[in-house]
Amino acid sequence: MRITNIYATPWFSQDGRVGDVPPDHLQLWRFEREFRMSADQLPRVLAREQLDRDQLGFKRWQSLADRVTGARIWLFSQPSGHVVAAFSLDIDCPLGDTIGLLEDCFFGDVRIGEESLHDRAYTLARQLGAADGADDQEFLPERHQVIFDQVPAPDNVDDLVQRLIYRTDLPYRREFSSIRYPLELNRRPGWLAAVGPYVSVVAGHPTFVENTIFISAVQAVAAAARLRWIRQAAYEDVRVFRGAEPSLRTTQERRRTLEAITDQLGDLELELSYSVEAPADLGLLVPSLRVESFHNTLFNAMGLADKADTAGRMLQRLSRAIEAELTSIESIERRADDNRRVRYTVAAGFISTVAIPATLILAFFGINASQVDPGRSMFDPIYLGIYVSVGGLLLVGIVLSLVLYLQQRREMRAQRPPAPALRRSSRLSNHERPSQD
Repeated sequence: MRITNIYATPWFSQDGRVGDVPPDHLQLWRFEREFRMSADQLPRVLAREQLDRDQLGFKRWQSLADRVTGARIWLFSQPSGHVVAAFSLDIDCPLGDTIGLLEDCFFGDVRIGEESLHDRAYTLARQLGAADGADDQEFLPERHQVIFDQVPAPDNVDDLVQRLIYRTDLPYRREFSSIRYPLELNRRPGWLAAVGPYVSVVAGHPTFVENTIFISAVQAVAAAARLRWIRQAAYEDVRVFRGAEPSLRTTQERRRTLEAITDQLGDLELELSYSVEAPADLGLLVPSLRVESFHNTLFNAMGLADKADTAGRMLQRLSRAIEAELTSIESIERRADDNRRVRYTVAAGFISTVAIPATLILAFFGINASQVDPGRSMFDPIYLGIYVSVGGLLLVGIVLSLVLYLQQRREMRAQRPPAPALRRSSRLSNHERPSQD
């Protein structure tokens, strides 16, 4: 019997195409050709390290530790570069005695010599350059365990299966259970496959089917981890989007911030499509009823399809909100351009109003006519009427320019949009928030 524990990690390989294809390490028989053909779309093996079983230590399962016959650590690289770790144990004991072992492995209460399980995996990843720059050595919350037993399953094992999947030695009521049974993997007598969100049990199937199920579970754990990362990035973008208007003073700064968010949303949608939605269809790459049945059941048990749809809608709605904000900014900028042209027109009119009368006066005194006495100064009171006329014309131009400017300012204030109600509601004070019973 073999128990394989699969853990998502925060580590990344620089190139998702490095590593060996699964058939180099796993017996896949008739599926080997399909795995090699689709190598760029499936996990690659970065490392496979054999462990000394005598160095293994457990928290709850210590009294049965001598039942371990073999142990291995795997590191897989996804096409995105995301690294997934796996810890496989070969054991020789009844299925019912593995509940404590499942609990230890799920929560990482396993030691390899003086190291914890995640420390050993991190050291191995660092040696391969797959964890450079990673500050976090712990495994991520996403994980799945698969119990493989090639012995045909007896009838009426539902109670034992639920104890394994729920990792507790207690009775249950089947009608309230979330355990799923893939049809194709339970079709013949002796075949058994039971799938839960965190633990699966597979019995009575050949090695090549077990190994393909192993790769399927690796894909599911990686997809769940990437989906959570996408949601976190989307929430961070929402926070930046909500804070863009009050924190940034100019429309140019707001536009640059929103354009940066839009660019990141495009990357998130691409990651959602290729790292979460595409891996959900393993049957397109490996044409097997049993493998496809398990893969689809596992993704449904983990709720990845519905969660991916929710994340996709989140990204789309945020993208539409940003588009609306950019349209509003574009409208503001157009009005600002119109107002700037009006100001330039007013300024040009004012300059013309000042320059033209002055030019007329200078031209008048510069002409050779009988009305201009060369013996009199241009400031002689005899020319007072001319100055009064020109001054009146100048005053009319100044008043007209001032009236136009004030009118334009009033129109700008009237056209300024109010703060969106949604954003105001997101900043309610503690006194304004409804109380909860």
